[in-house]
Amino acid sequence: MHVRRGVVLAAMPLLLGAWTLSSENHMPWNPRGKTVVKTPGGVSHVIRGSVCNFGPRAGRLRFGDGSITANVSSYMSIVVSARKGNPAVLDIIDGVLSLPTLNIAVLGTARVQDLPVKRGTFVLFRHKGGGVTGEARYTGSWRCG
Repeated sequence: MHVRRGVVLAAMPLLLGAWTLSSENHMPWNPRGKTVVKTPGGVSHVIRGSVCNFGPRAGRLRFGDGSITANVSSYMSIVVSARKGNPAVLDIIDGVLSLPTLNIAVLGTARVQDLPVKRGTFVLFRHKGGGVTGEARYTGSWRCG
């Protein structure tokens, strides 16, 4: 009996995690949302479509065509956390930037232009792992729609 209980308790995080991930992929995409990303070489990429979810202190911004597959040519997803005492500044604590010529993990900072969070600007750096960032800067702006 105790073994069964242990197996059930061990499986709960997997089941709840899968439920959360699957429901996140079914959030309504806003076709009016977009982000513009400027690479260190000066090339600008427009990524259309957005899903922006925010709680009291954290959130996720996702941009792309709404179909999260390997065939998406451009996609950006960042997890943000509001700075204590300054809700207009968001720390980008996790993220991915996928453009036709690269696919990288990113960290950075965002500045909110409208509260509640609707639009803003960002600075991204390649995440090398362990909180270490590269020197290349990717800048841009976003609008949730």
